[in-house]
Amino acid sequence: MLSERATSSFHHLKMPHALYLMAVAVVAGLSLLSASIAMAAKTKTATATKPPAIGQGRGSLPPAVSEMRDGIIAAARTGSLKELLIPIQWNELPPDFGDLSVEDTIAAWKKQSPDGSGRGWLALLINLLEAPYAVLRKGPDIENNKIFIWPAFSELPLKKLSPALQVELLRLVSAKEAARMQALGHYDGFGLAIGADGTWHVFKKVMPPAAPAK
Repeated sequence: MLSERATSSFHHLKMPHALYLMAVAVVAGLSLLSASIAMAAKTKTATATKPPAIGQGRGSLPPAVSEMRDGIIAAARTGSLKELLIPIQWNELPPDFGDLSVEDTIAAWKKQSPDGSGRGWLALLINLLEAPYAVLRKGPDIENNKIFIWPAFSELPLKKLSPALQVELLRLVSAKEAARMQALGHYDGFGLAIGADGTWHVFKKVMPPAAPAK
């Protein structure tokens, strides 16, 4: 709102009526712009600090996400790494497994496995997808910008987990690993992400959170 002091200063200038009205409109517009910027900044801050939504299981997942999740679990339950190629091939592009390609990743998993089967990785996939997940929004598309991330701990401060989530963490890692991660302040195990459209985006080690800017 234009202040009385501002309008009074225009009266004293004795400018033409049309020019006076134009000047009043400019000042009013600047006031509205300033208020809009302040409100946008406040909204952005609130959004940035708002914790992600947490879910578990398949009940609240979009159909496409639920289908991919179920496909990965079904493939993993067969005990054969080759079966994992089925949900992988549902993607237009393969998921990000880190530095290696899909084929090299599966070969590496077999090599790292004590019996050469790589079944420990299949068990990890099942355990991850049965753990709580976090829902984040990435990008401008309101309908399809949700990313579903397993486990939810990768998006939460571990020192502030509820007792129920602490139990879920202990189902996924050993008590020693959980204590190490909690001392570190964040989860640094493996994570998996599926987009709202059912695209399997990632399965790899979770990156540590970026250090705050100084």
